[in-house]
Amino acid sequence: MVTVLKYIGLIVGSYLLGSIMFAKLISKKQNDDIGSHGSGNPGTMNMLRTHGVMFGFLTFILDALKGAISALVGYLIFGGADGGLVARMAIYIGGFCAVIGHIWPVFFKFKGGKGVATTAGIVFVAHPLIGLILFVAYIILLIVTKIGSLSSLLIAVAYIITDTVLLILENNYVGLVLIYIIFILIVWAHRANIKRLIEKRENLVDLKAAAQKDIDRINARKQRKNKNDEIVVDAEIVDKTNNENLNDVSVSENNDDDKNNELK
Repeated sequence: MVTVLKYIGLIVGSYLLGSIMFAKLISKKQNDDIGSHGSGNPGTMNMLRTHGVMFGFLTFILDALKGAISALVGYLIFGGADGGLVARMAIYIGGFCAVIGHIWPVFFKFKGGKGVATTAGIVFVAHPLIGLILFVAYIILLIVTKIGSLSSLLIAVAYIITDTVLLILENNYVGLVLIYIIFILIVWAHRANIKRLIEKRENLVDLKAAAQKDIDRINARKQRKNKNDEIVVDAEIVDKTNNENLNDVSVSENNDDDKNNELK
């Protein structure tokens, strides 16, 4: 019974965590809606193109953490290093539910992202070194091709091939089935991108332009801060002038009182 409750808690908790769409929350904080820009996808690439490298990278980290936390929690509640195969299977169960939540989030009318960053979080927990290698390879592909969807799909293929071998070696067939479902979902979520790739009209990622958005935002903040500082200084000058005028009036009134007293 306890084991069943653990699975239910892991599945529900991971799904709900996956349903938090950080791209939408971050863009809303910027008084914007990421759904109205570019592809409309609330993911890393659209955030990068729309709001710059910093917010794009922040979105990737937060979305990856959804998968990583779900996978890690599954691993730990089923025994961690002492849990053996069951704990290893729980990594993929938790991570899989987070990916489902990301693609079909209950908090955002079941309209979510494509699951790539959240899947990356699972890889970093299941196979940290492979996760790091794939992440570096993704960055290189993105710089070379300037196509986010193509880079994501190529890395997904590399991952499915690598993890197939590793999961077979550890007899983790539950994990094997789940990563193939995830792979199919990622490809399905990229169906519009694949069509544009075939037609050679896929959106490109201009990293220089994205970085410029960060620079412009920082400069705008500095200008606002300087303007606010000037307003504060001006207000202080006005207050000082008003105080001096009040003091002059007070002195004048005192002098008048002294004269009146002398006349008396």
